[in-house]
Amino acid sequence: MKGSCLINSSIVLGLRIIGKGFSAGKKLCAFLGLPFLSKLAFRNQERKLLKATERVAQENINAALSEIKGSNSFTKCGISIDGTWQRRGYSSLNGCVSAISVDTGKILDIEVMTQYCHICAKGNSQSSKHVCSNYKGSAGNMEVVGAYRIFERSNVRNVQYNEYYGDGDSKDMNLLKTFMELIQ
Repeated sequence: MKGSCLINSSIVLGLRIIGKGFSAGKKLCAFLGLPFLSKLAFRNQERKLLKATERVAQENINAALSEIKGSNSFTKCGISIDGTWQRRGYSSLNGCVSAISVDTGKILDIEVMTQYCHICAKGNSQSSKHVCSNYKGSAGNMEVVGAYRIFERSNVRNVQYNEYYGDGDSKDMNLLKTFMELIQ
């Protein structure tokens, strides 16, 4: 990667890691007297980083699944499921749920959920190709729905989550237990 591309990718990655975007980067660079990316160039860097992040995440998940399965084509394992949100409280529009192996401590699956997306909300031709708003409901219920989706995908991944270790903060634990029984 060339020097300027590396700098561009690094600043976009750094901004996204701290929860900031184009406007914050533009203000920072203006204050420092540095040139900044155009909005289009910024979005292109975001797309490149998203693809790379998704690829690395999937490679790590596949490696963790292979480690658990070993030479078996199908295996049973215990998992811990936990959810997190972009904002504290019950008003967050974005969250994710992860399934972590109790044997290895590695992530076996993840479900990212969002109730609102600026691109999807525009309703133009670009938004018809872009669908990321994949959840309707309360933020407090995201963990249960995400866990259900993870359990649903377990058959595709050739694993059966036969033991569930929760942190006890999910208000809908009974609903989650029902989902587990339906899938198994």
